[in-house]
Amino acid sequence: MAMKINDIPPEGLTLELKQKLDLFDTGTASTAFTSILSIRPMGAGAFHIKGRVQADPELECSRCLKVFLYHSDTELDITLAPEKALGTAPEYELGQSELDVEFYRGEEIEPLDLVKEQLLITVPMVPLHRPDCKGLCSVCGTDLNETDCGCKKDNPGEFGAFSVLKDLLKK
Repeated sequence: MAMKINDIPPEGLTLELKQKLDLFDTGTASTAFTSILSIRPMGAGAFHIKGRVQADPELECSRCLKVFLYHSDTELDITLAPEKALGTAPEYELGQSELDVEFYRGEEIEPLDLVKEQLLITVPMVPLHRPDCKGLCSVCGTDLNETDCGCKKDNPGEFGAFSVLKDLLKK
């Protein structure tokens, strides 16, 4: 759903998006989102885009591997400028005011790319389906949220990560 730059009126426009996107590049657009974006021209081909994005992407708990819905409700506030504003020099040092600016190529902008980027920023690096998730047993793989398997985990014995090194010291 790319938008042509020339189709954006001088007073700006408001976009209401409600669809699915392929958030994690799996090949399937499965993450439904809603978004309201306000796009205002700033002159010289630059635009100020502000709005709100809401979605519930499916994540996998990093401890117990359960799939769960993660609610994301975030605001988007960016300045978008044409890439040609950077000049043609092979190397260009960004000024302080350009660090908060994103750039686009050509005569179109893709609002879905902006929404996707904003949603990816909100996804936690270590997703947990709940903060007190106990995870899987490192010995037998039992889900410790559902049952206690009885495996000895605090004993470094034969299953400890460094048990092989311990044997080397005995020699």
